[in-house]
Formats: sequence, C-alpha cells, structure tokens
Amino acid sequence: MIHFLKDGLEPLSYLIYTIAVYLTLRRGKPVRKEVLFIYYLVATFIITIACYTPSDHVNRILYNVFFFIMICIISYYFHSLFEKKMKKNIVKVCFGLHLVTFITISLISPRLLEINNYVYGITYLTIIVYALLYFEQVLSNITEVKLLHQFDFWLISGYLLYFLSSFFIIFFYDNVDIDQRAMLWSVQNFILFLCSVFTLAGSVWIKYQTRYY
Repeated sequence: MIHFLKDGLEPLSYLIYTIAVYLTLRRGKPVRKEVLFIYYLVATFIITIACYTPSDHVNRILYNVFFFIMICIISYYFHSLFEKKMKKNIVKVCFGLHLVTFITISLISPRLLEINNYVYGITYLTIIVYALLYFEQVLSNITEVKLLHQFDFWLISGYLLYFLSSFFIIFFYDNVDIDQRAMLWSVQNFILFLCSVFTLAGSVWIKYQTRYY
C-alpha cells in the first residue's frame, strides 16, 4: 500500500486531472483549457516514468524538468485568466524569476541531477500567490454566474489546498529520516489525489448542470 501511495498515486492523480479538464473542453472556449489538457496529459506520462524508473538520475531530471513545465503552463493559465494588467504583470515577473532560476540552477550549474526542495517550495508559493489573486478577482467581480458552474473555481480551489499543503511539507522533507520522507511524500500524493478527485467532481457536476438545466 505504501508503495502505491508513494509511486502510483501521483501519476493516477494527473490522469484524473486530464479527464477533468477534458470534460470541460468545448469549441470556442478559452484556449487555456486546451493547453491545460495537453499539460496534464504530458504530466501523466512524465510522472509515470519518473516514479517507476530504476534510475535516480532519470527520476531527478524528469522531476526538475516537470516542475519547470508546471510553472510555465500554470503561469500561462493564470495570465490568461486574470483581467487586471497589474496581476498579469505579477505573473510575468514571477515567471521571469523562475526562468532565471531554472537556467542558473539546472543548466549553468550542473544541478539538474539534484532535487532542490527550496526551488520546489518557491514554485508552490508562486502558485499559492496566483490562486489568492484569482480569489481576490472573483470577490471583487461578483456576477450572476454561479461560482460552482465555473470550472476555474473548482480547479483553483484544489490548487490552493494542494500547493499550500505541499509548501509546508517540502520544507520538512530534508530534515527527516528516509522512512519519514516516504511518509511525507505519500501524504503529499494523497492530498494531490483528493484535489484531483475534487476537480473531477466539479467537472462532472458542471456537465450535469449544463445538460439538464
């Protein structure tokens, strides 16, 4: 069971996210959803290989590349979602910092084979900031459209829960024993799974409401 929580649950969660986004795809809808669908589809394959490869070097390279892809796609997603120029500029600045960090740590200095939990923590923190900016936008622009009918609301609510939890977990990761690290990783994967199921439930609910009402 612990093996599945540590290795199998993470790619399964990204597969569930892929299905959740796929259910919302419609012609004429924002391109960001199509980009998000492709991202989760690619993420499913990358994380599956990373979790089951016998090579630690391949595992670390894939995770480092994956985290950079993550911040690229999620930055694009929020940039297209935000309405105010100031928030769009915040996304651009944050993405620029991540780009410089990735080039400096992973390419210029030969640390692509290392797991840098502090870089991961900064990635989580950045996405938390994006999520909070989104909720501020929602609260300041109350409309007749129900929040529960908006896929973005379900997705970003799950994002806030997962990345906030992961932000605290990642900083304890280097300070615990190997057995405890496996437990922390399993807890993080379980939270990811819950958030993916939550998002899928939102997609199904929206589809049901659209069809029958």
